[in-house]
Amino acid sequence: MARTKGILSAVDGAHVIGMMKLNVRELGCDMYSSSPHKWLQAPKGTGFLYVRDEVIDRLWNTIVTAGWDEPKLRAERFQRVGSSNVPALWGLSAAVQLANQIGMERVEKRHRQMADYILKEMLQRGAESWTSPDPALRCAIASVNVPPIQIAEVENWMWKNKKIRIRGGGPSKIRLSTPYYLLRKDVDRFLAAYDEYRRMNRAS
Repeated sequence: MARTKGILSAVDGAHVIGMMKLNVRELGCDMYSSSPHKWLQAPKGTGFLYVRDEVIDRLWNTIVTAGWDEPKLRAERFQRVGSSNVPALWGLSAAVQLANQIGMERVEKRHRQMADYILKEMLQRGAESWTSPDPALRCAIASVNVPPIQIAEVENWMWKNKKIRIRGGGPSKIRLSTPYYLLRKDVDRFLAAYDEYRRMNRAS
């Protein structure tokens, strides 16, 4: 729809790369960016920007370096940045290699299994799902609402007492991420800690 009106479409895909399979061409967007340090386990500070070849001439290079204004260089003119952070790029390459060695089909399957498991367990504990019921719209993150528990309090308690790091949003919402390297016993350790926290708060 944007393209019919001459508007460029840009997708923020921060969490997708390394979480699930993706064919960016099938999306049909003009640009797609991601943060490989999240699910691909690449070094902090790495990232990438995909630009559809048909619109690459419309992008303005913000770094003036050799070839920055030579359209014939195509994508290369955005990659000539002088003193690059080479170790980070090596780390990004290694992260891509690892994901390909494991296989993104296996990675995505594992992500879904673990997220579905922790979501089911939290619902059995009375949590309200804030996760899409459509499997196509979710993968390795389960979001739940757990009132009257306050997220700031449970976050601090989990880290201080159990060295478990969770994230939240809103006053009582918890975002539970399940990267493929987590074992079932790791998830069960969180669930046991969550049960302990609930018991402690009921008793107080």
